[in-house]
Amino acid sequence: MKKIIAIVLAAVMAAPAVFAQEKNKEWNEPKVGDIAIGFTFNPVSLASRLAVQPRLGTAVNGTVAGNMAIEKQMYALSQDPVAAFRIKYRFAENWNLRASLGLSGSHINYTEYVQDDLAKTLDPQSENKVADVVKSDLNSGNLAIGAEFVKGKKLKFVMGFSVLYAIGGGMLKFDYGNKMTELNKVPSSLPYSGWISGATPALNPDAAAGAAQGIAWARPLKTNNSGIHHGLGVQMDMGIEWFFQDRISLGAAVTFTPIMFTFQPQTYTIMEGFSTTSGQVEQYNMLVSPGGWSCLYGTENLGFQVSLNYYF
Repeated sequence: MKKIIAIVLAAVMAAPAVFAQEKNKEWNEPKVGDIAIGFTFNPVSLASRLAVQPRLGTAVNGTVAGNMAIEKQMYALSQDPVAAFRIKYRFAENWNLRASLGLSGSHINYTEYVQDDLAKTLDPQSENKVADVVKSDLNSGNLAIGAEFVKGKKLKFVMGFSVLYAIGGGMLKFDYGNKMTELNKVPSSLPYSGWISGATPALNPDAAAGAAQGIAWARPLKTNNSGIHHGLGVQMDMGIEWFFQDRISLGAAVTFTPIMFTFQPQTYTIMEGFSTTSGQVEQYNMLVSPGGWSCLYGTENLGFQVSLNYYF
């Protein structure tokens, strides 16, 4: 007990000297020509980010099945990425050039066994299997390039602006083990491809497109429902930067995007089916949208960005 009291008293007596030393310490301030690297984190984006990665603990097959029903419309791409890598360059006494890049995405190569139709035809007792493959590619990205004004010593006021470019969306591709032929017009396929069927109009949003070619049943080869669409806008922020160590700082800033334009390409699904008109397998496009654009404006799109920076 006496040792603990002695340590506490020593710490209390030494505290004024430590604080005096900190007060008189000369901080190595960033100067013109210095570069900073760091990371930004926007917790606000967690609630509204474009979901391009499976949630932790979810089954991959469930994710693929969910992607089959991916939204066909444009996403709002005006939010900050959850995390991004950032670089700054001090080009004037109170000004930095800056650029940040945040990426998120997933590539899933899902394989599932289905019945081997040819082997089953030759031998009804056959248990041979072939593999169907679904490749899912979903991506989102955010590139911001701009400048910021800084003023202060250890605790700096920061105000900046950036031009913001964003991408989002994706597609699925299918590779089937059982080929579609004249003798096998409805080959066994993994369940996720069964959402398109002339025999089940409720599951086929565009049965007429195939029926016009004499196709009663079709399966997808490639879905481009949302496509990789693009956004271009302006972002502004205001906050503080605190140098808690020599050349190392923590930043906190409120961000918002006053205006953002989003552009979506043509969206479609490539289908294949056996045509009774031509007597062979045909492909056709199940069109969803010719494309479109949107404009978001106002001050409601707010974010809160935390950053860690190292200057050298």
